Amino acid sequence: MTQIRVLSAEDISKVLTVTDALEAVEDAYRQKAEGEAKAWPMVYEHFVPGASDMDIRSGELAASGLFGLKLTSWFSGNPSRGLPEVFGTTLLCDNGTGAPLAVLNAGAITGLRTGAAAALGVKWLARRDASRLLVVGAGHMSTYMVAATLAACPAIDHVEVWDPRKEEAPESRVELMRGEVADILAAAGAEREYELVDVADGKAAAGAADAIITITPATDPVVQRDWVRPGTHISAVGADMEGKQELASDLVAAARVYVDDRAQSVSSGELEVPVKQGAITPDHIVAELGELIAGKAEGRTSEDQVTVFDTSGIAVQDLAASHMAYDRAVERGLGSVVAL
Repeated sequence: MTQIRVLSAEDISKVLTVTDALEAVEDAYRQKAEGEAKAWPMVYEHFVPGASDMDIRSGELAASGLFGLKLTSWFSGNPSRGLPEVFGTTLLCDNGTGAPLAVLNAGAITGLRTGAAAALGVKWLARRDASRLLVVGAGHMSTYMVAATLAACPAIDHVEVWDPRKEEAPESRVELMRGEVADILAAAGAEREYELVDVADGKAAAGAADAIITITPATDPVVQRDWVRPGTHISAVGADMEGKQELASDLVAAARVYVDDRAQSVSSGELEVPVKQGAITPDHIVAELGELIAGKAEGRTSEDQVTVFDTSGIAVQDLAASHMAYDRAVERGLGSVVAL
């Protein structure tokens, strides 16, 4: 008889922190670069264009002995039904037998692993003296961008948040974020001193930033080339399907570019539009970030280079973080074990 462990958001919150996610995602990137992990092609389907869709991201962590997938669905009408717009479910399986091991609430992990990916771009590609971060986007996920970067990059001590959808600064949102970020860092034992402020002038903020993280659903660029000063690093997070673009194509063309997965970045990530426009070719990619982490590629080579890391989200991030949560849940007897 096969048994499977079901982990709720509450279960996961007891065993996974932002520093855990940083460790898991960094190791997943390294495994991919070493040939020990694979990200398989994404499956994406519109149910009602502009109103509901779903995607499946799958892959294998051979060194960890598992494979699996994350299924995410978006139904814009759900709030009127008293339901969340987005549901996410992760399935882990044993890669030796194919047996299912666990089903996890993916929403409890996605924010942490996405923030970790963006933060690792800053950690590995920003200048050593980078201290000012701008987060472009003030939605739910922006909290995780801030918390993960503060946890990963001790030199960052000033963070600004800009909402490109509005003329005014996101004052109320950032006030809420202050408590959320503090709670996330406290849960990981990573409390530290920093300043978190809201801004209304995105161009000025970008021009003063040492590092920028974009986390928006934009289909028209929200950061222009002439906004960004030499030596800036940008982690582009929001473009995760065809047609999305956060950075101007000429900005990408002028930058030293890294990605989490070459094929996905060009097919449905930040590089999809610049490649289609002819602003760059896939050869413009210097390396995957995992290759840099594994010592197989070179990172920033000068203080005045603009670097870009495109993370469109790959399954190995989710699998690594989910595996860590699963192992700890087993040790603590958390979750519900059911027979299939």
